[in-house]
Amino acid sequence: MLPDPVQRFIDAEIAANVTDFSDLRAVFINGTLKRSPQASHTDGLIAVSKHVLRGAGARVDVIRTVDHVIPPGVYPDMREQGWPGDDFPDLYRQIIEPAHILVLATPIWLGDQ
Repeated sequence: MLPDPVQRFIDAEIAANVTDFSDLRAVFINGTLKRSPQASHTDGLIAVSKHVLRGAGARVDVIRTVDHVIPPGVYPDMREQGWPGDDFPDLYRQIIEPAHILVLATPIWLGDQ
């Protein structure tokens, strides 16, 4: 995805890193509208940062929201508001809450943010 000189530079910086970040945990929330395994530009952008973080030893998780049942609402568990399912409480407890870094990645479509 990146031009070769840029990728080589990033890989060299990762290789030169002497700090251990294995105790660091990051999670990306990918707001693409494309379901897995369909290619997503947002996923491509995440891949660059994910590569750097993993190269430094960090644990990285990605949640692609479109692949989960996450109803709209403001309550912690929308099942209590009558929705038949809500994956968010488990995703939050198992992946988001333990993370040290949270990145929200949203698509920019047709030049609009």
